[in-house]
Amino acid sequence: MRNILSLDSNDLKWLEDKFERYQQLDREIAIRKEELKIREDDQNIGGGKSNVVGNPIESQIIREQSDPFIVQREAWKRGIDKTIQKQNIDVKAMIEDKYWGENSYMDWVTIGEVHGFQQAKTYRIRYKFLEEFAKNIGYI
Repeated sequence: MRNILSLDSNDLKWLEDKFERYQQLDREIAIRKEELKIREDDQNIGGGKSNVVGNPIESQIIREQSDPFIVQREAWKRGIDKTIQKQNIDVKAMIEDKYWGENSYMDWVTIGEVHGFQQAKTYRIRYKFLEEFAKNIGYI
């Protein structure tokens, strides 16, 4: 029987995808905020007044803070930042090199060797920080 708190290969791939997209998250959030600024055509022709607040800035902020797309990406960003902060210097360097550095094309074994870790240790480190990330974002 599978432990529901353990991560399988699909979970690890999904979590790693968030790390790979970390630098794009701000862009995705900004694009979504611009999409929310587009006013929708009023379909209530001839109807009464709506009960929506007339302050456009307040309405925009409410839309942005309640949008699930934005909320999710901000949670991923905070989770990644928190996860990286908790790692020691060697692990931070390996994570940054793997996901955002010039060696990002390398596989985990090669990245581990570059940073002085054996294969088993590299995969344990990877699992540990992805598990920590999953906890930070409420995935497990």
